[in-house]
Amino acid sequence: MKAIVVHEYGGPEVLKYEEYPDPVPGTGEVLVRVAASSVNPIDYKRRAGLTKDFYPLKFPGLIGVDIAGTVVNLGPGVEGFSAGDRVFAMADNTYAELCAVKAAVLAKVPKMLDLIQAAALPLVTTTGNQLLLATEIKAGQTILVLGAVG
Repeated sequence: MKAIVVHEYGGPEVLKYEEYPDPVPGTGEVLVRVAASSVNPIDYKRRAGLTKDFYPLKFPGLIGVDIAGTVVNLGPGVEGFSAGDRVFAMADNTYAELCAVKAAVLAKVPKMLDLIQAAALPLVTTTGNQLLLATEIKAGQTILVLGAVG
């Protein structure tokens, strides 16, 4: 498959579009053909080595955390998904044509969204949800979100 591969930490110039081994879904994983992935601050931070102490890359490696695509096949023990399902998730190694994703973090794309829209949701909605949980916002309260960026 083709993927955006990183062979060393650095700037955007270390991103290489090249052949990379196809992932094989393990137990509890789903193989997804990637239709879209979004770019998040964590992606450039990993590429630059800013997270190597707690979220390192193994070279050659892949980056990317948001994915939307179509199920290709299922690893052992996976239920609830079928080949052809439109899905999205926050996962690792999403800057590639194929990605093995844990079924536990995978969701079916709502009918009203296309795959590009769905790929923009995983990390940012997780961040928003964490904010709501941390601040104990209650139904009916009004909040102001100012400068919500990565």
